[in-house]
Amino acid sequence: MFKKTLLGAAIALVATGVTAKEVGVNSDFNVDVYGVAAMSAVNYNTTGNDAGTDGYVLENESRIGFRAHKEMFENVLVTMQIESGYVDSGQGGALGARDTYLGLSGDWGNFRAGRVLTPMYEIIDWPFSNPGLGSVFDWGGVNGHYDRQSNQVRYDSPSFGGLTFAVSAGRDGNPSGTATRDSRFFGGNVKYTINTVTLMGAVEGGSDFRRIDGNDNLSYLVGAEVGLPGGFSLAAAYKQESVDKYQHKDKDGKVIGTDENVDQGSFSIIGQYWADSLGFKLGYAANLDADGVTTKGAGATEETLDSSTISGQIMYVHNGFVPYVRVAGRTVGDDDTDIVTRVGLEYGF
Repeated sequence: MFKKTLLGAAIALVATGVTAKEVGVNSDFNVDVYGVAAMSAVNYNTTGNDAGTDGYVLENESRIGFRAHKEMFENVLVTMQIESGYVDSGQGGALGARDTYLGLSGDWGNFRAGRVLTPMYEIIDWPFSNPGLGSVFDWGGVNGHYDRQSNQVRYDSPSFGGLTFAVSAGRDGNPSGTATRDSRFFGGNVKYTINTVTLMGAVEGGSDFRRIDGNDNLSYLVGAEVGLPGGFSLAAAYKQESVDKYQHKDKDGKVIGTDENVDQGSFSIIGQYWADSLGFKLGYAANLDADGVTTKGAGATEETLDSSTISGQIMYVHNGFVPYVRVAGRTVGDDDTDIVTRVGLEYGF
């Protein structure tokens, strides 16, 4: 799946509830319902390089959320939100799988406790993993960051002359949601907008990363978005991630070796052009050489951590609907490039 999908502005509006519809309930709270209907046909290996991965499948990334909000004190708005996961995600579309929290906000900022994106992953996910670059820049290679995480508190600042920041802290948990005693993380991001240029930076670190004893992690990112004349824009970022214990797994998920003090850099570059309602995107992301890899064996070589993806997308916005076509080339190590094709339709409400 490809995380946050097509239009930055349109999907951001959905995510913040600007386009949400108020529903009638027996309460003096304001209650909104919002979501995204998204269906696509995808073939992850049109070239047939890997046995068992040929043919098209339908991926349903539709989701729905509910948000209730009411002012508790002057300049203190209480927000309660529960949001489902993607229908085809590991949670099977369960309510609470995505951002689900209790929040307090005002002109002093926004404080949330519960399940939310970490400040660093918010930037990784958008704009630098779109279109279709997530297998490299998001979860590919040496992954030393969390994404959407429960057991977390997060604060987002108001804008100070174009400068905003966010900080969070939390603990990892087991599948039941119970926090693991020694697994902790912290992180933050900062953004500064000057006219059509937005500069970004983020950092995240912690202990017992992903509930592995002694596995401390530290990651950072620097990036920028630049709006250009004539409907063009560019985005680029560099990310460095390190973990104290990197577990190599085979194709069945079995751990076949562990390396100490492994780190890896990666980068993402994206160009975009809009002509009225017609948009084009071209992106390239690559993981650089990983340091500290010594484990040998099937699925454990350094080359499996070195991957790149080039992806192009054409999309059209009409009456709130977004049909699109995406073609990507994914290369891992010295293997042949897999061609991934996707045709889909999205609608936010």
